[in-house]
Amino acid sequence: MTKKLGIVDSDNKDIIFAIEKYFSSKDADVKVVSKDYNMSEFDVVVLTGYVDFNNFNHPNVLKIYPTLLPAFNDEEYPILASYLAGVKVSGVTVYNCSNDKILAQYPVLVGFDTSFEELSDEILKIAQKIYPVVIDAVLCDKVFDFNDLFNQTSCSGSCGGCGGCH
Repeated sequence: MTKKLGIVDSDNKDIIFAIEKYFSSKDADVKVVSKDYNMSEFDVVVLTGYVDFNNFNHPNVLKIYPTLLPAFNDEEYPILASYLAGVKVSGVTVYNCSNDKILAQYPVLVGFDTSFEELSDEILKIAQKIYPVVIDAVLCDKVFDFNDLFNQTSCSGSCGGCGGCH
């Protein structure tokens, strides 16, 4: 049975495109909708930038957050706040807003000479890779496994099987 995924539209087009591309070869019906759309038809609702998730009465509202929660949770610009605070490990968190459960986290190391732009770019790259895989796991009623993230490409294994060499 085809699963239905609703993506709440935002200015974060890179993340939306990554999700659409990932699911283009999957048995899923993906629809980008406004925040005012009736979400009841979807198995999972995905937020890509819309902050006020309390407006959604749905059992599976997922959100990606550009830092390792719970750090910088209340910040309007969490990447900037973490950078200015001098953290050495930032990252990405995917969580279910409906039940307040963290589904996945992936670290991004911040070097001594890492610029804010480099940190932002790296967090975006990680978000584009991890978010679709976690969404897929939720749609399939599975627990996210990092092996799913690393095995999503046709990696030859010459790099150790990381999946990022292609």
